[in-house]
Amino acid sequence: MARQTRSTLLCLLLLAVCGPALAQTAGKITEVRVYQGQALVTRQVQFEAVAGSQEVTVTDLPERVVPGSLYATGGDTLSVRAVRFRGTAVSEEPRPEVRELDAKIKEQMAAQRRSESESQVLASRVEFLDRLGQFTAAKFEAEVAQGALNPEAVEKTATFIFQQRDQIAAKAFELQEQALAIEESLALLQRQRAELTRGGANVQRDAVIFVDAAQAGPAVMHLSYLVEGVGWTPAYSARLSKERDKVALEYHAALTQMSGEDWNSVALTLSTSHPKMLASAPILSPLRIALVGRADRQAEDADAITSYTEKTRELQRQIRGPVGSKGAAGPAGPRGERGPVGAGMPGMMGAAGGMEQPAPPAQVAMPSADDEYLNANLFAAQLQNVELTAPDEVVRLSRVIGGATEGLAVDYPIEGAVSIQSRRDQQMFLIARLDLKADFSYTAVPLLTDYVYRAAECVNSSDLALLAGPYNAYVDGAFSGRGEIPLVASGQSFTLGFGTETRLRASREFLEKTTSTRGGNQIVQYKYRLALQNYMAEPAAVRLWDRLPQAPDNQVTVQLVDPQPPLTADPLYLAQQRPRGLLRWDVQVPAGASGAKAYSFEYQFQIEHDRSYDIGDLPSSVAETMRRDLEVMKSIEAGQMMVQ
Repeated sequence: MARQTRSTLLCLLLLAVCGPALAQTAGKITEVRVYQGQALVTRQVQFEAVAGSQEVTVTDLPERVVPGSLYATGGDTLSVRAVRFRGTAVSEEPRPEVRELDAKIKEQMAAQRRSESESQVLASRVEFLDRLGQFTAAKFEAEVAQGALNPEAVEKTATFIFQQRDQIAAKAFELQEQALAIEESLALLQRQRAELTRGGANVQRDAVIFVDAAQAGPAVMHLSYLVEGVGWTPAYSARLSKERDKVALEYHAALTQMSGEDWNSVALTLSTSHPKMLASAPILSPLRIALVGRADRQAEDADAITSYTEKTRELQRQIRGPVGSKGAAGPAGPRGERGPVGAGMPGMMGAAGGMEQPAPPAQVAMPSADDEYLNANLFAAQLQNVELTAPDEVVRLSRVIGGATEGLAVDYPIEGAVSIQSRRDQQMFLIARLDLKADFSYTAVPLLTDYVYRAAECVNSSDLALLAGPYNAYVDGAFSGRGEIPLVASGQSFTLGFGTETRLRASREFLEKTTSTRGGNQIVQYKYRLALQNYMAEPAAVRLWDRLPQAPDNQVTVQLVDPQPPLTADPLYLAQQRPRGLLRWDVQVPAGASGAKAYSFEYQFQIEHDRSYDIGDLPSSVAETMRRDLEVMKSIEAGQMMVQ
């Protein structure tokens, strides 16, 4: 009876020491949502649950996981109590691609040692030949003194020594070349390893999930975490139909995936938003400002004029940026719910990036929600300060340039299962194929170029928003150039260029200048001829552009004199571009209009100003002014103009 009691107590003691049941699995990656700079990865974790408390260890987390972003969800029969990140130093890198590199590095290091050993043997042979030569020379000198020299022995010995030296020299050269090749190969392998591991030590990264199961049996839960080294950008291919009435637009994503783990057969979603993991809304703090002397602000105004738009966009990006992007304003770290943090991230490897032993994992201090609120408020304060101190004209222009493009949050689910390897080069994925109706025309700007360009005005008839990005243009299956697509909302019109039309040419000729006076004013008239040549067998609709100089103030008057043909009646042009001195004619150029039959017309304008003044050289700020004006013109072309 006593023995049975002791056995029962021993079993209870063992259960108390062992604690909850343990399970271990790598799980399977099933879903990935890619943001700008990060990705949210979800693994399906299948395990055998026991009734009550249990620890489930999900192994082989990637090297670029954000430790504080881990969270798990269970089904109806599972309750997740906490998730803990655990990093453990190991002697062997857990990733197979890194282990493969390590094996190659070991082979090269062994070959390097073998080459060094052979070089040492050669050095010993050279030393032996040196001694043999000295001994033989002394022996021959003695024989010569005695009159008993054997010429055949001398020749044989000398031949042997020289043959050996020739062989040693050839082998030494071979070993030197071999050593150089090994050194280059070893350096390349070590760089490749450093790129994969970012110079980190060998660390096994796991997630330990504490769960309560209502009943025993097979169970499924999902572990999600953020990884860095991931992002995507839009890219397009635009193909103009032979009839010039449609554009086939292929919307691609150029994806960078360097998280340290491969995604095999996953459901992929591309997102323009950023991961937000705080459960509560951020807290807005008061903003206090200070006044400074106007002279102190003078030097800053010039910088504000040139960089206001860039500053505001960058600060808005930082405020709404991805997890862990706010380190510049305060303690860096991810936004998210955090369970207890165990062993942290790995230490760093030596400079060689080779086979050194890993350092013990370092403890990671994760920021609190208060730190995140402070960081967001600091960036918002900088944004408001830029707004409060910007010149009036800069604020007006910044709204023109396209504030409506900020804050767009769109998701693009990719059809079917997708496999994406973790590697340095970009990978392309098709988001959608769109067939868009096109209003085709040509554009000529003879002041800048004699070439005439193809253009197709399209309407985004899909439900997708088209993000700003580069596109490759194709006409009749041939590459015709590259361009940029602006941000295009569903239902919005936009224009695509399709390169030059070699059968059209444009020219601009300065014909005449006449000067006269009227009262105290001087009037100068300028006459120009614009011409278009069409070598095609069909007429061409051309948008022909030129410009008038803009007066800096009301002391100068610039007037277009009754143009024939008249300027276009397009409402957008009349409202936004004509007031800026731009001239546009929409003309039909007849087929075969070339040489003496070229389509042409003349126009003139006049400048009137005080006759005691003359038109001077371009101001020193012309480049910066034109840069801002071009931003405005691009926004008008994209249909993003907000205010006058």
